[in-house]
Amino acid sequence: MKTTQSDKDVFLAKWLEGEISDSELKNLVSDEDYKAFIKIKAGIDVFVEVEKPLDATFKSIKEKIKVKTNKKPKGKIINLYAKIAIAVAASVVLFFSIQTLFLNTDVEYQSNFGEQQTIALLDGSEVILNAKSQLKYNKNDWKNNREVFLNGEAFFKVQKGSTFTVVTDNGRITVLGTEFNVNSHHKFFEVICYQGRVKVVNNNKKYILTPHKSIRNIHGTTFEENLNLRTIRPTWIDGESNFRSVPLSEVITALENQFNVKINSDSIDDSQLFTGSFDNKNIKVALASVFSAINMNYQIKNKSIYLSKN
Repeated sequence: MKTTQSDKDVFLAKWLEGEISDSELKNLVSDEDYKAFIKIKAGIDVFVEVEKPLDATFKSIKEKIKVKTNKKPKGKIINLYAKIAIAVAASVVLFFSIQTLFLNTDVEYQSNFGEQQTIALLDGSEVILNAKSQLKYNKNDWKNNREVFLNGEAFFKVQKGSTFTVVTDNGRITVLGTEFNVNSHHKFFEVICYQGRVKVVNNNKKYILTPHKSIRNIHGTTFEENLNLRTIRPTWIDGESNFRSVPLSEVITALENQFNVKINSDSIDDSQLFTGSFDNKNIKVALASVFSAINMNYQIKNKSIYLSKN
């Protein structure tokens, strides 16, 4: 005898109630239907586990299914597969939403082109992000692990207290109540200490920086410097980007981040070192300050700038 959809619904209801064993159900329906029933039950089990406070509602649903075994359907029948499929889908979405709620506790900040962001961390420390930079940390684990992840450039004013660590792709910076600047882009890494003491780990080596000292890594080579700082914080915060013996490629990246432009440097040597500065507000002044100083031609076409040798 051909098994109708109504019969399958009844078998499913009885199986969920425990009135039919797995082996009995397997004999009553096709292998394809049996596999589908197993998936349905697994989905319902997930729903029950995640939503235990809704047990009463779930029991009510099961009671309604049970009633169907004792009544003949009248009028239009809504396919039980569709109902349970919706319940399973909802349970899966709910499950992953709850997982995200409890596991994903990262707080993330992203500055835009030419934008600075001032961020107050949970311990009262302050971070100023330079243009096109990203900062992220785990707020739930902050008391035990004051660790932030940086991609780009930022100035840190750290409150005194437990150890504070900045993690970048190029190295780690650990401090205790101090002020310092970190710039980590591609193959360029620089840390400048303005106040207090800074421990930097780069290429598996440790460096201790005191005020007016810095560490740099350019294309894999690390070296320390003593600086004659005339300010108590980086000049980029006040609208001027300064560079000293920095590969031109890094200056070009800074220009792109500040002014949302694309600079084509294919025809020039962008590994040459540059010392100088540019204004963060006026792109024409900034371009002239950089490229005219090194006798290089540039053409502006929309938001693209093309460089060539003089």
